[in-house]
Amino acid sequence: MRSRLVSVLAVFVIMLSIGGVEVSGVCPSADVSGDCRVDLEDFAIMASQWLDEGEPLPVLNGMTWVSVSDPGVSGYEAFNGEMGKYETTNAQYCEYLNAALATVDVIVDGDFVKGSDGSNSGADFDGEIYYDLAGSGYTYNGAINGGAARINYSGSSFTVDSGFEDHPVTYVSWYGSTAFCNYYGYRLPTEWEWQAVADHTVEDLYTYGCGPSINNSIANYSNSTHPDGTTVVGSFGTYGYGMCDMAGNVWEWTSSLWNPAYSDRVFRGGSWDSNDSSCMVSYRNSINPDGTYGIIGFRVCR
Repeated sequence: MRSRLVSVLAVFVIMLSIGGVEVSGVCPSADVSGDCRVDLEDFAIMASQWLDEGEPLPVLNGMTWVSVSDPGVSGYEAFNGEMGKYETTNAQYCEYLNAALATVDVIVDGDFVKGSDGSNSGADFDGEIYYDLAGSGYTYNGAINGGAARINYSGSSFTVDSGFEDHPVTYVSWYGSTAFCNYYGYRLPTEWEWQAVADHTVEDLYTYGCGPSINNSIANYSNSTHPDGTTVVGSFGTYGYGMCDMAGNVWEWTSSLWNPAYSDRVFRGGSWDSNDSSCMVSYRNSINPDGTYGIIGFRVCR
């Protein structure tokens, strides 16, 4: 902030030195007060607007960040920044939905939470499906209603089923994931940024997000047979740069398009019902951005 103020002052010193009087009947372009002079009144007006940062972004509880600098997959972008240690949870997404409901950035339309053009104008996807409240999950791979939607709407607020607060959110679309990011000033990683973090370093290259090999003790994937499908984030340990569940639990949306000619978005990492090959860091998959499933969630970065 101090450096910006110094820059503003420097600009106005120059303006005052060259633009303080009317020239050839034309008012100086830097005159904003309407008196055909560039003076301290103009400085006060412009500085107040220039230094106005707007409303601060909302603060989300419980986000844990890991700093990573990785050169990435050869030929694709590196990752230099912070990525969420865990997949976004039901509790975190529920907190967002309640905040966005209050600012009219989401509405409830039957069983769906949809985007609305509220006070977070320009960052929402008006009318698009964000979340499926009725997502029933799948009875498969040892689970009953595995990956079911765990967030409920009472008519005035959202709540999470008891015991599922720290499970990864499911039945959230790409639109809903991206809107969450926009609301808090985060973003989805590109698919190559995601892989840069998941496969660890060039010297210690991982085949899976949990290491060079995979088994049911270090990742929640096919044959893990958890009754709810998903498991509490971080249940299978920390790997690589200090990340959790980069293999299995839920697939993770990325910001990348599968094909620029289509709208399908890429997701990575495998899920609780995936086989081992689908959990490889190099495995790519995609679906339409308004799709909601009991096997897809997301992770944020900044």
